[in-house]
Amino acid sequence: MPDLMKNTEHDLVFYTSMQFRAFSHVRHAFFTRAGGVSTGDREGLSFRFREKNDEPDVLKNFELAADVLGRSLDDIVVTKQMHTDHIAVVTQKPAGFGPAEGETAVDGLLTQVPGVCLAGFYADCQLLLMYDSKNRAIGLIHAGWRGLENQIIAQGVERMGREFGTRPKDLTVAVSPSICRNCFETDDDVYRSLMQVYGERINDYIYKEEEKWHIDLKNITYFVLSSLGVLPFNIDVSTACTCCGSPALYWSHRRCGEERGVHAGMICLV
Repeated sequence: MPDLMKNTEHDLVFYTSMQFRAFSHVRHAFFTRAGGVSTGDREGLSFRFREKNDEPDVLKNFELAADVLGRSLDDIVVTKQMHTDHIAVVTQKPAGFGPAEGETAVDGLLTQVPGVCLAGFYADCQLLLMYDSKNRAIGLIHAGWRGLENQIIAQGVERMGREFGTRPKDLTVAVSPSICRNCFETDDDVYRSLMQVYGERINDYIYKEEEKWHIDLKNITYFVLSSLGVLPFNIDVSTACTCCGSPALYWSHRRCGEERGVHAGMICLV
């Protein structure tokens, strides 16, 4: 399970996958909070629209990030993440920056259109970037524990198969920084929900300490991808934790609450 590579460009700190960098037709990045123009408790490269006066700074942050990938603000299609299993297929270049389906909740994006830049968000939850090198198709999936419960990763891989002819063995997948098992301390409801879906197959990724469960979402995601047929050496998973990792690089819902920014991951075909 290879880790991601840390990069710096124009004061932005971001992570990339060595697997993806082997392909000339795809560009991608997981951005941290370093760089950017947001201020206050969202200081840095925040992609979170919370108040009307945030909008110019957030749009500027999107512009800075898109430039790293050689794209512009108007090329970006974003998710509207609500921990659902809804996945949207982008079939044409956008008329301008905005969500894939307006106000509809969307936690996954897929496309085969060159020039379209898919963008999703992460703090403690995981963001997956996927590339089918045979059919030149890309995908983006937001998956926290609710996403894993909803099996959105499997749905994303299967949807790429239906839409683009993608075979799991042709996929390369990178997984963003996210909360580690030591920090993801939770109650019986989360444990029961995940066990109901995956059963004893995920026993090795869960342990109990006193009255709390600790769940290794990173390794569950790796297990899910491998079980679907994605080749293990084509999966890169960040070991960085957004909760106990550097506050200069990461916001965390568990550590910061609602008074925080959010990071973005982006992927595009060229």
